[in-house]
Amino acid sequence: MRADILGMELSPSAASTEGLVTVSIELRQVVADSVRAGARYLITIDVDDFAFEDLAASEMSAVNPDYFMALRFTEYAYKEGVSLLAGVAKNPPRTEAKVHCMLGRRHTHLTTRFGDIYESAPVQADRDQPSILFRGVACLRCDSHLDDEDGRRLGLCADTGDADLRGPDRALLRHLI
Repeated sequence: MRADILGMELSPSAASTEGLVTVSIELRQVVADSVRAGARYLITIDVDDFAFEDLAASEMSAVNPDYFMALRFTEYAYKEGVSLLAGVAKNPPRTEAKVHCMLGRRHTHLTTRFGDIYESAPVQADRDQPSILFRGVACLRCDSHLDDEDGRRLGLCADTGDADLRGPDRALLRHLI
């Protein structure tokens, strides 16, 4: 079994998936390994493949990467990421504005949130965007337990969902509702 990736040591694999109800044996192992590692968030494009019961029992959430980045990244982090991607794009070379545009294909929420940084509109999103972006009980902004239906749908607690979202963040949240 692989013990490291990109020079970082991986946590040991869980010995058992007993009691988990996620349908796929492979994904039950992902949940078990995440619990063993103390993870709060499973970043995945397949949010709907993880059983809510498994996530809730371990105070975790499964989150689409686009949605996670849109709600967690600061403007500085987004600009640094775009700059890094533009810097390694060699064939063909791409400007930061072009990278931002291209990210719109798979990361519509992220590019919507930071759309005012670059003077360019993201490309049309792919049609196969996931319909479920969040499942679980850990707030994406403050890590608190989500008790209500709206919080569990959006991944945000009532305190964070309203008070913390301003400007482009509010537009993102309105876009999702």
